[in-house]
Amino acid sequence: MTAAQAAGGPHDHLVTFSVTTGSLWLRVLLVAGLLLVAAFALLRPFLTEQPRLAVELVTWAAAGAGLLGLLLTEGIDLPQQVALLLLIALAVPVTVTRARQPRLLAVTRHVRGVAPWVLALALVASGVEFGRAWLGGTDAAPVLLHTGLVIALVGLSWFTICRPRTRLATISVQTLVWVLATAVVAGTAHVAVLSSAG
Repeated sequence: MTAAQAAGGPHDHLVTFSVTTGSLWLRVLLVAGLLLVAAFALLRPFLTEQPRLAVELVTWAAAGAGLLGLLLTEGIDLPQQVALLLLIALAVPVTVTRARQPRLLAVTRHVRGVAPWVLALALVASGVEFGRAWLGGTDAAPVLLHTGLVIALVGLSWFTICRPRTRLATISVQTLVWVLATAVVAGTAHVAVLSSAG
């Protein structure tokens, strides 16, 4: 397995990953992780307060699926530096949910306050990638879909640590996350169809 390499091109915005472990079971893990995170986002408003262990599991699933998404695709439609930032962004909710020390808990309160903005940004960015994949009809659709899925996972992962303070903010966040989770399910299905066709 080699490190990410920036593919040469006129815009130099495609990151490719050379892997030899793109076996079926890793792809199944990727799909399972995507669907688990999306299901949590869709069902969370209807459930009582979730145990910390369940939230940790979802953040780990999002981080793992994001990493697999980067490794198993032929590339992503982002600069290499942005791909690294996405991995860091996926790690933040994991760290927040595992925080126990008083000093860390004080920091996590500020991080939770930023979560709705990260969710909104992820919705817009992933929406652009999904839109280009679904409306463009190009050979780059798999790359665009994988890019959209990884960005969407960042938003859904941050949703797990999001604590809106007002009713209006709660409704807004839930609306954003439902749209994002639905797009993830549709994108995952599309990726599965493309994989089986290939």
